[in-house]
Amino acid sequence: MSTTGRPSESPSVASGEDPRGVPRQRRSGGNVRSMVISLAVILGMVFVLIAIIPRPNAIEQPAVDVDNAARGATSRLAFAPVVPDGPEGWTPTSANVNRSTDGVVTWHIGYRTDEGDHLALETARDTTPTWLRAQTQSGDARGEQTIDGEVWQRYLQPDRERYSLARTEDGQTLLVTGEGGYGVLAELVRAAEAGWEQAGTPWGARP
Repeated sequence: MSTTGRPSESPSVASGEDPRGVPRQRRSGGNVRSMVISLAVILGMVFVLIAIIPRPNAIEQPAVDVDNAARGATSRLAFAPVVPDGPEGWTPTSANVNRSTDGVVTWHIGYRTDEGDHLALETARDTTPTWLRAQTQSGDARGEQTIDGEVWQRYLQPDRERYSLARTEDGQTLLVTGEGGYGVLAELVRAAEAGWEQAGTPWGARP
């Protein structure tokens, strides 16, 4: 006597399991752990690479050709632009003519010293008190300083620690300003005067 066949019954699947009997929550937890471990390994490799790759402390500007800039500036100035002789180890970072405060046409040279200080040299004719205040960043008068027998006026902007030295002769003003103190500024003063003397144009006099 034949009987009608019944389809075989599949084993019941408990809630939270897939058909293979593996708890779904356990598989999900394993995937998360694997991702966390992989991420930790990758981050560790990145930190190692950052530690071993050398990095410069600062991006330094290339030196500016002051001689060439001065030749191009001569026709725009009523005086001979100074090209300082030195100082040794300093890097000129800018050299240009600009129309500054009160319309005063100014020959500017920027420097970075071998100690990393930043200074500027400004020369102009027929300057004004407002021009001087702008160039010294409203620095306070701090007496005088004698350099190679010549008297220079001192200025200081204390909030920014900006020092300045200025002197005017026959309507021509030379001002040096920046960081590092008056001793450093005096080096730039001597270098500027030496440059003018070597060119035969003391204090900007036309040859």
